[in-house]
Amino acid sequence: MDLKLLKKIMKEFESSSIDKLEVTDKDLNIKLEKNVRHKESTLSYAFDSEKREKSEIAQKEETNNFTIIRAPLVGTFYDSSSPESLPFVTIDQRVNKGDILFILEAMKVMNEIKSPVSGTVKRIHVNKGDMVEYSQAILEIEE
Repeated sequence: MDLKLLKKIMKEFESSSIDKLEVTDKDLNIKLEKNVRHKESTLSYAFDSEKREKSEIAQKEETNNFTIIRAPLVGTFYDSSSPESLPFVTIDQRVNKGDILFILEAMKVMNEIKSPVSGTVKRIHVNKGDMVEYSQAILEIEE
């Protein structure tokens, strides 16, 4: 990524009302986050594939026997790999840890989001083509 482009992105981010921004380009992952209380920003890089893979495993939040799967990034939700394909998961379907749950498209990159747990899908909160926010609840899995 060009240093001038990176500086421009940072400048635009600072002057915007956005609190969090993640940009992924090939092996480069840039995360910008504003600390609202202290009016400062932090910047982190992830170059190796291991760190990137961990970021693409869905965030989870456990409540009783349910795990709420949250979006690890902002993007467009897709429940299948193509419009003609069957969904990766459906309600009451059994999934294993590491199975693909859905795809989030961000900046024309298709990110396969994998299950952090094994269990049964009990609820899907979004529809195909919906724009999802970072940390938005996507689905629930009963362990």
